[in-house]
Amino acid sequence: MSLHLSTARGAARRVVLSCDVAGCPVQVEPPPIESWRNDADARAWARDHAEGWIHDPVRQTDYCPTHAAFGTAPAAGVVPPRPTTAARDQAGNPLDRDDYAERLRRRLAEGGATEVAARLLDELAAIYRGETIGALAHDVAALLERSDHR
Repeated sequence: MSLHLSTARGAARRVVLSCDVAGCPVQVEPPPIESWRNDADARAWARDHAEGWIHDPVRQTDYCPTHAAFGTAPAAGVVPPRPTTAARDQAGNPLDRDDYAERLRRRLAEGGATEVAARLLDELAAIYRGETIGALAHDVAALLERSDHR
């Protein structure tokens, strides 16, 4: 539940809360920010009233009820889930990065080096979306995919 303060010309400022899982469209909008003393007060109210959402104060991340598992502290000795940015399952949910890496390693062992390189570049492009390095990763992934289909 990232807090985005936004303004539109002539419109009141507002707080928009969104899930921190890449690609998750879930957003919550509390009443206009002008009803709060300050931005911190609006943030506190929003977190208190976002039912089912998980907040991780250490990482400063928030997750909607669907993705709450990504924000739940793991039991001792358990590695927490770490979602991919671009790779998704059939339902559109992010994959666990370690599971995804294992899947790519198996594909690499089967001779799919070009495909694996393209998938890794897709992930890099999603992480650096809007930056020149992300655009470069996307372009190289597209070149690899085209050369693999020839």
